Amino acid sequence: MTRLHIVVEGQSEEIFVKQTLTPYLAECGVFVASPVVVWTKRLPMGGGFRGGVSRWNQVRNSLLPLTHDSNAWVTTLFDFYGLPDDFPGYQDVLKSGTPHDQVVALEERFSSEIADPRFIPFFALHEFEAWLFTAPNVVAEHFGDVELAKELQKVVSRAGEPELINHGKDTHPKARLQGLSIGYGEASDGPALLEKIGIPTIRNACPHFASWLSRLETLG
Repeated sequence: MTRLHIVVEGQSEEIFVKQTLTPYLAECGVFVASPVVVWTKRLPMGGGFRGGVSRWNQVRNSLLPLTHDSNAWVTTLFDFYGLPDDFPGYQDVLKSGTPHDQVVALEERFSSEIADPRFIPFFALHEFEAWLFTAPNVVAEHFGDVELAKELQKVVSRAGEPELINHGKDTHPKARLQGLSIGYGEASDGPALLEKIGIPTIRNACPHFASWLSRLETLG
């Protein structure tokens, strides 16, 4: 069985990997080690703080030790939205092209920075919460609000697909959910909903996610 390390941005992604992605990939012959949440601050006496990405070095320093494991692959699960300004290539890719072109270009730059043949970079386009928009009815049932499905579907229809819900400060996927006043909890509702929705539904509605998933499946 192939071993895989996944470096994640925060608690929501960590729970999703443990709860939903790990058992799915296991069926493909890919064993996911416990996901690694990005280190944001290490303390001299050991330990420190994890979660969130505010500087490029935090990402680099969390990733590089894992690449020393020559018997495993390494991938990431970060949001494309809200990356730090010093992330190599980030500001450049936002200047032109479609969102899909931009995220692929940034992943290519990311790969060149880490420079390891077993590294598979991935950013959720535009954000982890975009995947919740793949099943408006499931989200509506979860929150006990029938009308919510219509509101979510309107957002998807305007964008064209869940992964194109945009990069704006007040219009990125998480902001859309928080603006609906449903009490969305990022670390509680997000992973729980994705488990209910299921990976096949997300894959069918999100081509960038589907491409990443296919790449991980082939490792097995």
